[in-house]
Amino acid sequence: MARLGTDKFVVEREKEVATRLSPGVFPTGRQSEWSAQNRTLTHSVHPLTNSVALCVAGKQPREQLKTEIRVYEQDQRIYVCGFGTTPDERLSFINDTHAVFSAIQSIMDARETHVGVDALLRMSALYREAMLRQVRVLQDARDSEFVRSESDVFQAMHAVWHLLEIVYVTTNSGLSASVVPYYMEWLNFNFPAPAAADGERIIGSSPDSNALAQNPDVWPYVQKLALRGHVTTVANMLERIAPAQVLSAAASRWARELAQTARDMPLASSDETSGSFNARWRRWNSGLQSMATNIGSMLDKADDDALSALAMVVDVMRGDADSISRVGDTWQDVLGAVLLYSEPTAQTERLPALAQLVLEQFESDDFTLVDRTLAALVRHELPEFLVYCNQIDAWLSAHVSDLMQHIGILDSCRRVFKVEPREHYLVFLGERYLTHEGLWRVAMDYFGLCRTRVSQNIMGEYIVRMPLESDRKAQQVLRVCERYKLTEAMERVHRQLGRQKWQRGRLGAAIAHFVRVNDSSAVGQICDQLWAEYLASGNLTYGPIIDSVLATSAHDRVRFLTVYRDFHECYKGGEFKRAGKLLLSILVGEIAPSHAVPDLLVDSIPLLEGDALVFGADDTLELMRCAESVAQSLVDSDVCGVGRDELSIFNVACARNLARSYVMQ
Repeated sequence: MARLGTDKFVVEREKEVATRLSPGVFPTGRQSEWSAQNRTLTHSVHPLTNSVALCVAGKQPREQLKTEIRVYEQDQRIYVCGFGTTPDERLSFINDTHAVFSAIQSIMDARETHVGVDALLRMSALYREAMLRQVRVLQDARDSEFVRSESDVFQAMHAVWHLLEIVYVTTNSGLSASVVPYYMEWLNFNFPAPAAADGERIIGSSPDSNALAQNPDVWPYVQKLALRGHVTTVANMLERIAPAQVLSAAASRWARELAQTARDMPLASSDETSGSFNARWRRWNSGLQSMATNIGSMLDKADDDALSALAMVVDVMRGDADSISRVGDTWQDVLGAVLLYSEPTAQTERLPALAQLVLEQFESDDFTLVDRTLAALVRHELPEFLVYCNQIDAWLSAHVSDLMQHIGILDSCRRVFKVEPREHYLVFLGERYLTHEGLWRVAMDYFGLCRTRVSQNIMGEYIVRMPLESDRKAQQVLRVCERYKLTEAMERVHRQLGRQKWQRGRLGAAIAHFVRVNDSSAVGQICDQLWAEYLASGNLTYGPIIDSVLATSAHDRVRFLTVYRDFHECYKGGEFKRAGKLLLSILVGEIAPSHAVPDLLVDSIPLLEGDALVFGADDTLELMRCAESVAQSLVDSDVCGVGRDELSIFNVACARNLARSYVMQ
């Protein structure tokens, strides 16, 4: 079989895709006229999906043209074309397998080592179950070319995955050293033959043993049964045929003998030693060899079609390579029969040599893509196998490379590929999923679980361009950033959300987002907006807004508004001493913006002039110090609505309070 050169193991070029626009951009058959009328095509690629907006444009502005051009209806259309999009029919399968993929990565993280064989077997079984479930869903769907194509793809993926599981996981689990029973189980499950319907048809059309023996399809059917190892069914068919009077006495006798021999075929068991099984196998095979010799002697003396057909069954079951090749239609059939009847205790390491001998009997040009993929697998040519998996489906190559990583067999591919195989295929699959708006979260996990700088960069670039239509989606995006430590992207998202909330008047939420990224400027501007609204209306209504962010914010402006709100509540409640302490803490702590200080000084006047002494001498001097700094910044115009007259009143109040404090102290 021809091998791929190593240069094929580079990142493969995407298949070219042709999309036909309906209706077309220009009238049918008038392309030249359309182009001559100053027309060309322009396009814009969507930054997040595999879609292109296409429309007609002029080669030159119409104002520069000397003659009028004809206007077509298609000139007014914009075509949106999607390429390589993920069909909705796959969503259930994608979500199911994504859950398995994420679980196995979690197991690996928890153990900080390779995943155990038992865990890999469970994971593989869940993957295969999802594939088979998808096949059943497609079989129940309305028949179409798409459904048939998808069904073929999923059946192919299951066959490939199942054999990979057998070759590299099951036979390494300690359950059995022999690959043969597992290979035969794989072969008969994924490529069932001969068809059960054929057997029913043959039996149904043959009312008795004579009619059955004369049926031209019966012996090829029995030979196929023997090839696939269905020895019990072989015995049943031979016992039905043997009583036929149309058969020779020799044919009837050997049919009964072979039926019993088929039933006596030894099967290995877990509690039997390999030596004991090999001894039983040799005795059983020796009986077939003797049977073949006796039948051959009889055929040398006289022609007997039934006996000749029976001899072919015997030759297949005794492991004759030529007979197996004549009966087998595919290399998978032939390899299975060789393993079953010639090397029943063969281990995985024996597969490449046997497979090569079998494959040489077939013309490789006739092989399907699935044939090539399976052939590369049984020959242990893993780089070639991985390339073929990607040609079958992007899902298959991504998850196969991940499984190979956990098994520890991906190094052989790394030596050949010019890129990291697992990273490349997982990123490629993630990019495919980004074309579907409902799969962005799944795509993020495939990127993130690559654990590489390239995938991190892709995630960051995508997330900052993602439309955030709802709070729920915004929280999902932020959780992704937090989980995969996308610090820069998280900051940009918080700023974007902060601006959105600000524009919508949700100032508390806006402050919370800006606080998360330490954007003091934005927090200050929002707090200034709240302060200005208070000064304009005289109503202190920002309390709920501040309370919503108080636990997460230590910003000075937020603290200022909080303490000032508490000052107001104490003043209204008649707790003047506490109100005075709160007001003084704002001024002394310098947490208020400079433009708010004059208003705070004015707020202290009622406390200075009140009946009770609220501010002591030291406190009053501190208030006067603040007033002096404000006075130095005053110009002829008012500052925040506070003029010189009001500050003069404040100074008088301070002088009186200072004198009163000295007298009382």
